[in-house]
Amino acid sequence: MHVSIYKPCDIRGHGAEELTPELYRRWGHALGMQVEPRAKFVVGGDIRDSTPALMAALVEGLSTAGVDVVEVGQLPTPMVYHARRRLAAGGCAIVTASHNAAEINGLKWAIDGLPPTPDEVQSLRLAAEQPIAARPGRPNSVSRPLDVTFDYVAFLQETWANSLSAHLHVVIDPLHGCWVNRVRRYLHAVFPQCLFSTIHDRADATFAGRVPDCSLPENLVDLQEAVYRERADLGIAFDGDGDRVTFVDDQGMVLTAEEATWVLLQSFGGKLQGRPFVYDLKFSDCIPRAAEMLQAQPVVQRCGHAFIRTRMRETDAVFGAEISGHYFFGELGGGDDGLMAACRMIAHLARSPRALAEISRECPDVFMTPDLRVSLGLDRQRQVIEQIERVWSDHPRTTIDGIRVETPAGWALARPSVTESALTFRFESVDWPGLEHLVSHFCERLGDVGDQLWARYKRSTGRCELG
Repeated sequence: MHVSIYKPCDIRGHGAEELTPELYRRWGHALGMQVEPRAKFVVGGDIRDSTPALMAALVEGLSTAGVDVVEVGQLPTPMVYHARRRLAAGGCAIVTASHNAAEINGLKWAIDGLPPTPDEVQSLRLAAEQPIAARPGRPNSVSRPLDVTFDYVAFLQETWANSLSAHLHVVIDPLHGCWVNRVRRYLHAVFPQCLFSTIHDRADATFAGRVPDCSLPENLVDLQEAVYRERADLGIAFDGDGDRVTFVDDQGMVLTAEEATWVLLQSFGGKLQGRPFVYDLKFSDCIPRAAEMLQAQPVVQRCGHAFIRTRMRETDAVFGAEISGHYFFGELGGGDDGLMAACRMIAHLARSPRALAEISRECPDVFMTPDLRVSLGLDRQRQVIEQIERVWSDHPRTTIDGIRVETPAGWALARPSVTESALTFRFESVDWPGLEHLVSHFCERLGDVGDQLWARYKRSTGRCELG
């Protein structure tokens, strides 16, 4: 079944089969028309083979809208966002498919610092169906290059000036993505007393044939081995465009999303008191409880980078977290930055007399399934969500993203996938037996969809049933 390139918060598609320079020219023109004439508009992109040509077409389109186009080049996404903030630009656009495979590409953008809503994505789709036409008062402009490297590093140095004496050994894995040949130098400039070593630190537009996703366990094995072999204090992995991050402790163990977020919450100490903390509704309940213990105000939001970033701005939150490894900060205007999260983790460990493995063990145990996907057409997805709402009508429910049902034994979430034609389910309970009972009880009331869901649950536990 064909899945649209227009996602709820960005655009993703096959670089050779679905994306064309003409589309990017039209998208660029449409985005440029959303800001004032001559307003600055920052453009960057990742290191995929298809990026330069698509980025050039995007710049052409923006130039026809009469905006001041600033090209920062092929950089990590957080550096493009930094350039937008520093220039007070009206918008920015990034040619990237983030953590997707090398043959995929896409487009991320922000206007006035805010990512697009689903309706705004669809508006761009409609605008791209119209030919580019000259507009009065908007003569074509000429783009100009800008190197933001030194300003970005200086910002990090200023932010973490109190941690200059940090003494840690850190292993970094850019996964052949946008942070290659940069991250080690930048972190050493911020923490000059630390020892940084790298793996997979060679630019490769194919990401060495792997999907550049730092949340995939198979992509972290080399980092785990390097941390253990080198007796390092910390391992850090980034995704393809450098905005997501995953951590490995000093024992070579990968921190779960809950453990990493729990540790980062502790790093704020009293700075969270009375302030909002925005979190993805797919997180374990231990995360909002941890925020409450720090006297923060937990604010739940539907999962998705753009939704959390927007909520950060709306609430003036200090910190935010998405379960996929995006971390958001008030000092970035609610934006996310994988390297900023890495700096915060390094600074926190430098202040602590304990190792990361010991600190993270204080995070409460989590008994939760991974995402369990059941392939369904859009109409069937809506029917299943309506069925869940009817069957569980006597239980508290949250509907900000699909439907989440609260029960005495835990919670169940069903939401449409943004990457495929499927419903995504997730469950949490108080212990493993309770989790299995919750999933079983939920599946029993969903008919044939429940049978498929139960099979996926069993597969996730390594206990496939035959027959």
